[in-house]
Amino acid sequence: MRAVEALLACGVATCALSACGADPGAAVSAGGPACTGTKLPITGACSDANAALFVAIDPKQKTVARGCVWRTEELQTKDNEALVFRAQDCTGEMWDRTVYTYVGGFVKSRLATVPEDQAGFLLEVYDVPDGQTAEQVAMATLDKAPQDQRARCITSPMDGVTVAGHPFELAPNKELEAEMQANSPDEPWEACGPNGVTMDGIQYWEGREKRALFHMVGQDEPLWDPASFTFYVKGADGSWKKSD
Repeated sequence: MRAVEALLACGVATCALSACGADPGAAVSAGGPACTGTKLPITGACSDANAALFVAIDPKQKTVARGCVWRTEELQTKDNEALVFRAQDCTGEMWDRTVYTYVGGFVKSRLATVPEDQAGFLLEVYDVPDGQTAEQVAMATLDKAPQDQRARCITSPMDGVTVAGHPFELAPNKELEAEMQANSPDEPWEACGPNGVTMDGIQYWEGREKRALFHMVGQDEPLWDPASFTFYVKGADGSWKKSD
């Protein structure tokens, strides 16, 4: 629990972070290496998953199969905001394409052949109000936890994961943890509500200055890079820039 597409003729080394064609409203701020993929429709970010597109990446994370490659994914989250991250395209392995969507604060994924209502959850996004911390936002989700657990859940730093912000858990205190282990010594258990911890997979919080992210990795090696989640905001001139 603690657990290419065709080359664009850009001509300058700014394609990964700039618009190299029409649609000035989808222009990304200049700077970065030459683009070796296509331009994405919302932000104009390059599809080649170059590290310069993200606030961070996990360099230790490898593709799950030889035919998989990293691609840039983007999702519209607000009228002037988008979420950009890198994920593995394994169609080279003859696997179905993975589709990502953003619905009601959640990032969801599914195979292209799977109905949308069967998509899985991988990230939940919360705004952090002025004067609050990500930890306070996490604690506020305890209203979804069992009543007898709420006063016995705490936030604690988490080791062993790589993200752009600081990782932490919403977890039981020592008393509640001992109780959960005693009640379910041979079975997976979970505590502190749906945004807490579970013995049946990996999930944790990430704190940033403006946002709190709840990662739901699950049991398998993820096809996305949890460290790469990067928010872009659209300026008055139509250009998109990283906001964190």
